[in-house]
Amino acid sequence: MKKIALFVMLIVALSACTPVLPSRNQTIIETPVVEENVSSEPVAEENVTETVPEPQVTPTVETDLRDVPRKEVTEGDLVSFPNLKAVDPDGDPIHYTFTEPLSEKGEWSTKEGDAGDHLITITASDGSNTVEQKVLLVVLPKNKPPMISLEEPIEAVEGTTFTLSPNVTDPDSDPVSITFEGWMTTATAEVGYNDSGLHKVVIVASDEKGVTKKEVIISVKNVNRAPQFSEPEPFSVKENQRLVLKPSAKDPDGDKISYTFEEPFDESGSWTPAVGDAGDYDVIVVASDGELTSEQVFPIVVEAVNRAPVIELANPIIVKEGETVTLVPVISDHENDEVRVSYSGWMNSDTRITTYDDAGNYKVTVKARDSAGNEAVLEVIVSVEDVNRAPIFGAGSFN
Repeated sequence: MKKIALFVMLIVALSACTPVLPSRNQTIIETPVVEENVSSEPVAEENVTETVPEPQVTPTVETDLRDVPRKEVTEGDLVSFPNLKAVDPDGDPIHYTFTEPLSEKGEWSTKEGDAGDHLITITASDGSNTVEQKVLLVVLPKNKPPMISLEEPIEAVEGTTFTLSPNVTDPDSDPVSITFEGWMTTATAEVGYNDSGLHKVVIVASDEKGVTKKEVIISVKNVNRAPQFSEPEPFSVKENQRLVLKPSAKDPDGDKISYTFEEPFDESGSWTPAVGDAGDYDVIVVASDGELTSEQVFPIVVEAVNRAPVIELANPIIVKEGETVTLVPVISDHENDEVRVSYSGWMNSDTRITTYDDAGNYKVTVKARDSAGNEAVLEVIVSVEDVNRAPIFGAGSFN
């Protein structure tokens, strides 16, 4: 009766500390327990034959797992029985033993790969009698979080559409959701022209029970952009007037810009059209940031200026005393303007009758003025040669 009481109390203790969950339709073969009953009364030594009863062998029976206490843990958990308690009616101390995989202390640190059903036996002994209780340890597989892999380094280029494509798998084949944190909040990003540098992105892969995060660095390569001209307005200048081109270009990357100018402009962008250069010009200006260049055509209109008349006249003019000096200048005007001619100096018109006292050299100024007010001036020398005259008898010489 002592063994029966100890057995009942052990079951009660296990039931109190171990959850009993829905059973599985499994059976096990229970190993028979052998007991040996030895009388404790003194026996006379004389003529007494000690009779040892044959051990009673409990027949092998199938144990229905539905009748066995169950304890569920997850891979990685520590199996223990902190509430294990058996009571000995006689107050004897009780010693417990455990079958593998439990330790002598009744503990087992499960690990990955231990998932499954493990039938163990817990034995309580007071030194004379023992009682056993089978317990079904159900080790559930631990959820394995998603795994993220990605080829690195990761590079993107300014001005492009960049897509981050991590390889995400779940060892348990659970559905996985993927999100992004940091520089990217979606799998695709439009990379701007100011995004060059290193950027941190956190890839988050989640199944129903676990989360995996992987931090990656995206290196965005700088893309140099050529300078950009604003649309120029036509330039207008007159002949003999200095023109300086001052192009305005901007570099999207903030690079310093230098300019080169097509002829007839000099390296500083300056040009003074000469008379006769009137016309329309398309001048190419090149802007460079040191690596890339842009060209812009600047339309330029050079307006002709009104030119003074041109005077052509032989110089000097030689006549003899007594002859008439006639000035016949050839006057031309580029614009065919009306021209007025005037004379000053020794002559105030285009003709003069010399006398026999006019021998000598004389300066005459010829001026030609067009209707635009432009004036041409030419100085000529009139040389009057002396003429020797024959003697003349005076009046009354022969009275």
